[in-house]
Amino acid sequence: MNNRLEQAFLEEMLKYAGPKPNAQAFGGGIGEEQFSTFLTREYATILADSLDLGLFRNEGGRA
Repeated sequence: MNNRLEQAFLEEMLKYAGPKPNAQAFGGGIGEEQFSTFLTREYATILADSLDLGLFRNEGGRA
């Protein structure tokens, strides 16, 4: 459960600080815009699985 909460947190952070779609000649166009949320979600999942942010620990140190 905590991992999913951290994933949601990271997903929101990546919306603002993560990689942006490329608008140059070889950008993905409308498809890239529409599917970028799926890529952001996958980035957040990978980060949440590999990092322990400790956002939801209580004062006793246990989740």
